[in-house]
Amino acid sequence: MQKLAQQIVQHSFFEKFIITIILISAVLIGLETSPDIMNTYGYWIHLGNQLVLAIFIIEAALKIYTVAPKLGGYFGKGWNIFDFSIILLALLPSTGEFAMIARLARLLRVLRLISAIPELRLIVATLMRSIPSMANVMLLMISSQKAY
Repeated sequence: MQKLAQQIVQHSFFEKFIITIILISAVLIGLETSPDIMNTYGYWIHLGNQLVLAIFIIEAALKIYTVAPKLGGYFGKGWNIFDFSIILLALLPSTGEFAMIARLARLLRVLRLISAIPELRLIVATLMRSIPSMANVMLLMISSQKAY
């Protein structure tokens, strides 16, 4: 059974399916910004958000199951921790003080594209590593301005 779960998770269709779900999530988040659309289709948008969250939970459960009982195989990767955190935040009740956190979690679901697309992950990782060097470039630019 675990082998089947591994085949599903590693299949290119599964990755494309998750990317599609992330994009659908982004559209739903965008639709939520319109009061008119929410008044007319709010129930369906809420239902869509719940379905997206359920799919993300199933994805995480499958990925965890493929490495069980060694959970370090899943939680040892930063992107998996990021994905899991988004799921946990989205499960918080969205009323009262937690409403802002729940909205943030829905917005962060769009950032999952970074973890779903390896090329995009490489670009973001490279940008993050280059930030300290950018500070050096800025210092050089500032010091050359003072010289003139």
